[in-house]
Amino acid sequence: MSYPMKLVAATVEAVWGGKRLMNEKWNKHTNGSNIAESWELSCHEKGESIVVNGEFSSRRLSGVLEENPQFLGKKAREFSFFPILVKLIDSKDNLSIQVHPDDEYALKNEGEYGKTEMWYIVDAKKGSGVYCGFKEPVSKQKLEEALKDGTVTSLLNFIEVKKGDCLFIPAGTVHAICGGILLCEVQQNSSVTYRLYDYDRIDASGNKRELHIGKALEVIDSDKVVTPNENSKAIDGNVIQLASCKYFTACELTCNEEYVLNVDEDSFVSLTVVEGGGAIMADGNCISLDLGDTVFLPAGLGEVTLYGNLKAISAKV
Repeated sequence: MSYPMKLVAATVEAVWGGKRLMNEKWNKHTNGSNIAESWELSCHEKGESIVVNGEFSSRRLSGVLEENPQFLGKKAREFSFFPILVKLIDSKDNLSIQVHPDDEYALKNEGEYGKTEMWYIVDAKKGSGVYCGFKEPVSKQKLEEALKDGTVTSLLNFIEVKKGDCLFIPAGTVHAICGGILLCEVQQNSSVTYRLYDYDRIDASGNKRELHIGKALEVIDSDKVVTPNENSKAIDGNVIQLASCKYFTACELTCNEEYVLNVDEDSFVSLTVVEGGGAIMADGNCISLDLGDTVFLPAGLGEVTLYGNLKAISAKV
């Protein structure tokens, strides 16, 4: 049976994580002291989504899809793995300066796929921003020197961001989310991250976190320039396409009282509510959608109607 499946996220604690997702507004749960990441749509072994309604209630989404591969859709079935991971990220402090490898390098060296990602800014304190790429092309020698003397951030391109901004970050782009930002990330289903610099921070065990400078230097694209909203384009009055690549297409979807979308045979669609709330109905199945909720819509579900006043980030292949 195909129906809209509401998901419960796996949560991740980190030294830079905040507490916004833990309050009643977002209603995420953890046994830790913070929620840095909430893995909203995940079939990754390090944190899986659980279905909480209907026939598949209390089941791992990955198990449901293994038994019902038609729910993935034609495009997603072309991958040997579930291609997408969707997160909410709350950065109280700066994340490490980092880079992700492409598929070729990651498969050869890590046995896992690489990571291209997109950030949608849900909320940002005034003056907060992100590091994305370099101010100008930089040699490996100059970068190594800056890493040794702790001045690497002086080489990076700092972009001040605001609510509603979007950045598309291909593999090989040096980047870091800075403090004061809440965002929704749509990414390849991978956890391969190479840290270059972590501000000499100490973790809960009193140790500095591991750096991966050698591997990072091998995969960095020092010429890459990232500009906010450079890939955004309006699809209709309710939908803005934020980014599209072979791994995912992500959109901002706005519902003002009612909006109908069609989920065809090509791909599943996930919706993560980042503002407001309402409900979703398909084939007589109606479930509530509150702030922070994520729902998985199986491929071929057909017409789906959203009700209420909300913004959601949609993701599909």
